[in-house]
Amino acid sequence: MVRILIVSSHYKKKSPGGASQSIINIFEVLKEISHFNVKFLHPSLGKFKNFLLPPDISSYFFIPKILREIKKFKPHIIITQRDIGKAAIISGRIKKIPVINIIRDTSSICPKKVDSINYGNACLGLTDRKTCFNCIDSWRSLRVKLGYDKKGWPYSLNANFSIMFYKIKYFICRMNFFLYNRATINLVASELMKSILSKNVNPNKIKVFNITPIEKSQISNSIEKKNQLLFIINFFEENYKGLDFILELSKFIPKNYKIIIIGRKLSAEKIKEFIPKITNFGYIMGDRFDYLYQTSKILLIPTFCTEAFGRAVIESIINKTLVISSPNCGVNYYFKDRDFIKIVPLNTSLWIKAIKETLQNPYQITDEDVNLVYEPFSMQKCK
Repeated sequence: MVRILIVSSHYKKKSPGGASQSIINIFEVLKEISHFNVKFLHPSLGKFKNFLLPPDISSYFFIPKILREIKKFKPHIIITQRDIGKAAIISGRIKKIPVINIIRDTSSICPKKVDSINYGNACLGLTDRKTCFNCIDSWRSLRVKLGYDKKGWPYSLNANFSIMFYKIKYFICRMNFFLYNRATINLVASELMKSILSKNVNPNKIKVFNITPIEKSQISNSIEKKNQLLFIINFFEENYKGLDFILELSKFIPKNYKIIIIGRKLSAEKIKEFIPKITNFGYIMGDRFDYLYQTSKILLIPTFCTEAFGRAVIESIINKTLVISSPNCGVNYYFKDRDFIKIVPLNTSLWIKAIKETLQNPYQITDEDVNLVYEPFSMQKCK
C-alpha cells in the first residue's frame, strides 16, 4: 500500500478557485486506486491567521504541522501546491520523502504576474534583477493604459509602495526557485509555464501534466443560446483578469447583447455607468454555472497577466461555448489552431471586431470537438 499525503491550503468541494477544485479532483481520483492510501492535510494557522501575514511568509509556519503529520501517517510520497508547497518541500527534505510540487500560476516565480514591458505578451520568466526591476518600474503606467484610476494612480504614494513591495518580492521569488530545485518533481499545466520556469529550475525536474482534471457537465439539447457574453472573474480582488477591459468593452458590443460577469459581486459604484450592458451575478457554482456557460455565445478571457493555464477555456468548450482569449494564456497552446477559440491581442478595437465576426458567423462546436478538448483533461486521464 502506497501512502500519499496531499498538502494544500484548502479543502472545499465547492471552492471558488480552480486551483482548489483541481487538487480536490486529484484527491478524489487517487482515492479510487486500490493500492493507494491517500490523506489530505489542509492545516490552518489558527490564532496566527489574525496577523494577516503575507502567504510567502506564513507558509513556513506550517512546517511543524506537516512534520507531525509525516511522523503520524508515514507517507511514501507528498503531493503539494501553492504557497504551502514550500513548507512541504522543506518538510520532505528533512524526512527524506519525495515531494511532487504542483505550480499553478506565476505568483511565486514572478514579483507581480504581469509583463508590462512587452504589454500583452506572456512573461518570459525571471531573468536578472535589472530586467525585472525595469519591468516593475513600468508597471504603474500599465494601469493607466488599461483604464485604471486615470486621475493619478501612477504617481501616487500607494504606487511607489507597491513598486517597493514588488522589488522585495523579486528576492522572495529567487528563494522559491531554490526550493523548487529541491522538490523531486515540479508539475505544471502548460508548455508556457515550463518555458518560464526552466530559466531558473532544472528542466529535468519540470513536467507538463494534467493537474487540472475537469468533470464533464451534462449538456441539454433544449438549451438555447442567448444574446449574452460571459466573463469570469476571481472571487477575490485581482483585476489582472481584465475586469476594466471588459467594462470598457461593454460600451461597444451589439446593442441587444449583455456581458454576464460572474465570480464576484462588484460594487454599485464600479459598474453604475455600465449597468445597461452588464449583469453581475457574483459567485455561483454547480448547475447554474454550467447553465450560464451553455446559454452564452462567447466566453471572454482578456487576462493581461501570464495565465499559467486557463481552466475556463476547457469548461467553456465542453459546454459548447466559443472562446475569445488574450495571447498569454497557457491553455491556448493546446488549441491555437482550432476554430472554437480566437486568440486576440489586448486591443479594444481588435476585440470588438473579433466579437462581431464571431456573432455574425459562429462556429458550431461539435461533439467531436468536445471530446477532443475534454479527453486530455478528464478525471480518467488524470487517474
